[in-house]
Amino acid sequence: MMSEFWQRLFVRLQMRQVRQTVSGSLALLWYAFNNLHVLRLSPVNVVFQRQLFFTGVEALGIVAIFGLLSGALVITQVTSLIGGDSTLAVKILIWTIVREVGPLFAAIIIVARSSAAIASELALMKTRGEMKSLERMGISPQDYLLVPRIVGVTLAVLALTIYFQLVAIGGGLAISSLFQNVSWLDQVGRFLQTVKLSEFAVVAFKGCLFGLAISSISCYNGMQAQPSVTEVPKVAIKAVLQSLLFVFALDALIAYLNMTW
Repeated sequence: MMSEFWQRLFVRLQMRQVRQTVSGSLALLWYAFNNLHVLRLSPVNVVFQRQLFFTGVEALGIVAIFGLLSGALVITQVTSLIGGDSTLAVKILIWTIVREVGPLFAAIIIVARSSAAIASELALMKTRGEMKSLERMGISPQDYLLVPRIVGVTLAVLALTIYFQLVAIGGGLAISSLFQNVSWLDQVGRFLQTVKLSEFAVVAFKGCLFGLAISSISCYNGMQAQPSVTEVPKVAIKAVLQSLLFVFALDALIAYLNMTW
C-alpha cells in the first residue's frame, strides 16, 4: 500500500510539473509572438544573431554527419532485406527520413546542444542578479533575453531539419546507386517522382513546432531557477528531459493525426 501511495504521489507531482511547464511555455510563446518587433532593436538583434549562429551554424557539421549516417544506414538495411529494388528503396527512404527520422534527429541534436546551454545561461544570469540589473536600467529581460532566443532557436531548428533531409536523402541515394548499379541521377529522378510536396510541408511544420517547444521549454526552465548556483545543473537537466519529452509527444501526435486523416 505504501509503495502504491508513493507511486501515485510521484505521478501526480510529475503531471503537475508537466502542466506548469506547458502553461509557462505557452505564456512565453504568446509574449514572444506579441513582441516580435523588439528584434528591430540593435542590442536584441545581436542576441538573436548570436543564438542563430550558435544553434544553427555551429551545428551544421554534426547534423551533416548524422544525416549521412542515417541515409546510409537506411539504404544499407533496405538493400540487405529486399535486394536491388531501387524504386522500393527510394520509397522507404521517403517513409523513414522525410517523414520521421529527419525532423526527429534534427530536434534531438538541437536539444542536446542548446537546451542545457540556454537554461544554464539564463539560470546563471538570474543567480548573479544580472536580470535585476537589466530591470533597473529599464530593459525588459523578456524582450532582451527570451524573444531573440525563442525566435532564433525556432528558425535554426527549421533550417537544420531541411538541411538534415537534404544531406540524408542525397547520401542515401548515393549509397543506393552504388549498391544497386544505377546512376545517382536516376535515383534522384525516382525520388522526385515519388515524393509529394505535402511531405515537405509536414516537415516544415514539424520543424517549427519542435523549435517552438525546445526554445520555450528551455527558456522557461532557465527563468524558473532559484537564486542558487546549485540550481543551474538542475534546470539544465530538466530542460533537456522536458524538451525531449515534448518533441517525442508532438511527433507521436502528428503521426496519429496523419494516420487518422
